[in-house]
Amino acid sequence: MKSMLKVAVISSLFASFSAFAHHPAEDIVDEEIYEMIDENVADTPHADLDFTSMGL
Repeated sequence: MKSMLKVAVISSLFASFSAFAHHPAEDIVDEEIYEMIDENVADTPHADLDFTSMGL
């Protein structure tokens, strides 16, 4: 029973990685949209945000 549980956990881990392979909007949103967002955010304090300290 324990070996079946281990196999189930390991197989579910491998199966879930494919779900996070790429962002869902990657193929839908044009590069122009990301460029426009970067231009609009460039002169704001949000341009300096760094997520390395998130959750601390």
